[in-house]
Amino acid sequence: MPAKPRRVTQLLQHDSALKPLYSEIQRQQQLLAEVRESLPPSLAAHCCGARLDGSVLHLVTDTPVWVSKLRFQAPALLGTLRRRHPALASIKVRCDKPQRSAGRRRAVPRARHSNQAAKRVGESAEGISNPALRVALLRLARALREE
Repeated sequence: MPAKPRRVTQLLQHDSALKPLYSEIQRQQQLLAEVRESLPPSLAAHCCGARLDGSVLHLVTDTPVWVSKLRFQAPALLGTLRRRHPALASIKVRCDKPQRSAGRRRAVPRARHSNQAAKRVGESAEGISNPALRVALLRLARALREE
């Protein structure tokens, strides 16, 4: 009888190769919650992502109009967030989805993968007991390295 499938969260929490990724996701979710608490509700609803890179806070919104509004709020937000993150020096804001003009389709940019992602997928594959899944993950790791 095949082993019972594991939840993705369990894999992320217990797999030594994926654990750092899970920790980073949790840190980013906590930071996003802090940012949203510091913003007006109408603006907080459109803030989709937050990542701290050294002294720069990178924020992501869902449409370009909210990028402008969030940039306008950035100085006040910076002051509020510095209480919890004293090293914070600046905020950069971008839109996650590019705006398209009507009737014209843009080419979808090809996803870029890092060698680190390929390495993590390959390491995860080594710990999988299901041979078909292990082979599939190794193939994915190889494809990620080739790009």
